[in-house]
Amino acid sequence: MIKVINKNSEEKEKNNYRHLGNFCNSCGNKGGSNLLIIRQDGGTGGTIINLCDKCLQELKKKIEDLE
Repeated sequence: MIKVINKNSEEKEKNNYRHLGNFCNSCGNKGGSNLLIIRQDGGTGGTIINLCDKCLQELKKKIEDLE
């Protein structure tokens, strides 16, 4: 499962994600950031990556270039 939670989303305010997203893991920007969540379907473990809007767009472009 791959999910992106927008920095202004109500879902980000849920208990699971409330303390995440204070800075971008890529560039270090301290503004609000989006959450990129990658988990195995049905699993509880996974990876959560904080990305600002600029870095999220760069990732999107790199993925599109792979296709």
